[in-house]
Amino acid sequence: MNRASSPSLRLFATRVEGTTLVELLASMAILSVLLVVLGSTLEVALGRFRSGVERTENHGGAQLAANWIERDLSSHATSRPANLPRLPVGVTSAQREFFERTLLLPFELNRVRGTGMPEARSFQNAAPEFASLAFVNRQTADGALPGEGGLSIVGYYVAYARNSPLSGDDNAGMKLFRHFRRGGPHFGDGYAGGLLRYCSLEINDAWDEASSGEARPFGTVNPAAVRGGRFENADLPFLLSRRFSSIESTTPVAATQPWPAYPLVERLSSPPPSLQPDRGTEEAWDNPSSAVHDSVFPDELICDHVVRFELTPFRRVERAGSNPELMNAEALNRHLGLAGGKEWPVLAAPDLIELVITTVTEKAALTLRRYEDWLIDWENEDPGSWSPQRQLIEREMQTFRFRLQLPPRSR
Repeated sequence: MNRASSPSLRLFATRVEGTTLVELLASMAILSVLLVVLGSTLEVALGRFRSGVERTENHGGAQLAANWIERDLSSHATSRPANLPRLPVGVTSAQREFFERTLLLPFELNRVRGTGMPEARSFQNAAPEFASLAFVNRQTADGALPGEGGLSIVGYYVAYARNSPLSGDDNAGMKLFRHFRRGGPHFGDGYAGGLLRYCSLEINDAWDEASSGEARPFGTVNPAAVRGGRFENADLPFLLSRRFSSIESTTPVAATQPWPAYPLVERLSSPPPSLQPDRGTEEAWDNPSSAVHDSVFPDELICDHVVRFELTPFRRVERAGSNPELMNAEALNRHLGLAGGKEWPVLAAPDLIELVITTVTEKAALTLRRYEDWLIDWENEDPGSWSPQRQLIEREMQTFRFRLQLPPRSR
């Protein structure tokens, strides 16, 4: 019999060479399941990779902030011994040891008090639930012009600012900013000179150190707060609130407040006229009378997605017959007999500062759509009372702690 003509063989060959619809559907179903599993695995892996990268970036941002603050603190200009009159009778021995015959420079840490001025704090635009810092340091290279020198002012604060200058991008969040006012001869808002001169006269009465012919007239009352035995923060000027407009004038004028880059204007107590003010020409900067010196440029962003920024200062105090004691603000005010409570006395520079920065990931930040959403009650440690938003923040946040040393004091 001819094998090629056998029906059974032809049927067998057809079944071997073809695929049924049921087999095709089964193969597609299996392939679909494999693709779903593979896609899910890949998505989880990519999510973990993105989270790891973002956490690394957040750690870098917090470390950068700590490095900036530590670098500025390393150039902090401490108070120094000076040829100043003795303090009045009635000053306590602790106060005399701290303040007598000393030219004092303000060190504002979380400062909120003051009288005779509308400002509630040095940085009017800072979120009040976060710490703030402002102090005098030696001239650094940041933004310095040829021939500049002297003392500058550095500050750090957290403000609610937009994420982007692009039109239509309304996303915003809490960000840590660095403020810098260069030293130099000019007295405009863009320079530290007029603010430091005003503070020095209000605190120390610099005329007592002036050269011959410039001394305060004999018999006149010394107007400086410290020379009158007043050491409370409420009696002392704010570092960034007022200034002198010229070398010849000793009439104070209100200083322009700093502001963050891309702020939410409705959140500012004194909105700037423009987010990009006129930067002026080289000739304008060389001219002390130019209006360009009365502008402060938007401050520099240091760290993003900040839900916690705390600065806790400490000062080593030596007592007779005992080891030095490390005092926080409350203990130091009590030691000096001041009524400052938990507020740091601005005439006493700390020896070290404990810094805490907590940041959240982009995933959590995008859920914080209002100013109030960024404000966390960190004293509430009961997870049962946390909102879903707080729970998300707790899962997505990273906390970094640093101990920052200040340079040794001159006395």
